[in-house]
Amino acid sequence: MNHKEMWKNVFGDSDKYTDFFFKEKAKRSVVYSKYDNDDLTSMAFFRMCPVVYRGLECVCPYIVGVATQKELRGKGYMRGLLGQGLADVKNQGLPVAFLSPADPAIYKSLGFEGMYYRKRLEVKDNQRKWYTAATFSRLDSVGKERVAEFAKAQLHASELDLYLQHDAEYYELLHKEMKSLGGKVIVLREGQFIRGVAAYIYEEGTYEVTEVICDPADGRKVMQSICAFLMERLDKAVVFDDSYFLGDVAGEGVRVQQMDKPYIMVKNLQEEAEKRSLQVYINDLT
Repeated sequence: MNHKEMWKNVFGDSDKYTDFFFKEKAKRSVVYSKYDNDDLTSMAFFRMCPVVYRGLECVCPYIVGVATQKELRGKGYMRGLLGQGLADVKNQGLPVAFLSPADPAIYKSLGFEGMYYRKRLEVKDNQRKWYTAATFSRLDSVGKERVAEFAKAQLHASELDLYLQHDAEYYELLHKEMKSLGGKVIVLREGQFIRGVAAYIYEEGTYEVTEVICDPADGRKVMQSICAFLMERLDKAVVFDDSYFLGDVAGEGVRVQQMDKPYIMVKNLQEEAEKRSLQVYINDLT
């Protein structure tokens, strides 16, 4: 069994998405593996991501694809791989590592803490075309840079402690990822002005907006414009997996659910770092 086969067996992702990950994201990762003879038994991908951490640009590992063959679980293989990987990135002087947990209890025992709890929206019959939607991939290079600068400005203004760099390369890769899941990255515009940028997927008959960045003062208009765009294709509730930048959009046609399980857990790698909770915004899938 190789890494790609184990990924499919454990996570059950589609061939299209698995192909995307191994073509685009695996090559950006340091992969820790354990073998029994020549058979892969356990794996963990430390994907090195450009981030902004407490105002400084750096690289930190996003740990994904943590898996062990089902019949070999409980032997400590995964813990050993994670321990080695965390020791390596600590020795490199990297400030934090983060992940999206399947079971938070497993990672809490390794020193990870829940830092990002998403507020999920289900929106039905609450659409209005305030802004027009354009597909990111169809923009020219100047247009793509403008989108990235818009996102960077909103992220900077939010005074977050940790978030992924949202440059043009980030959005190019994100669009490929969304496309592998039946979706796109779209840009909301009012004339020449950018009002928001969002990523969505389409799974099991439902549109899920996985990330949306805008000025919170425009949140309701951005939400309604996204719904108007997607509901042209499917008259069904639109799910916003995260609503951090939408502000207070509660009301008729909007069902709000605060998630109890952390979407992102973070481990401090350097003892001298300030011990406090971090304001985190990370919605990357893998």
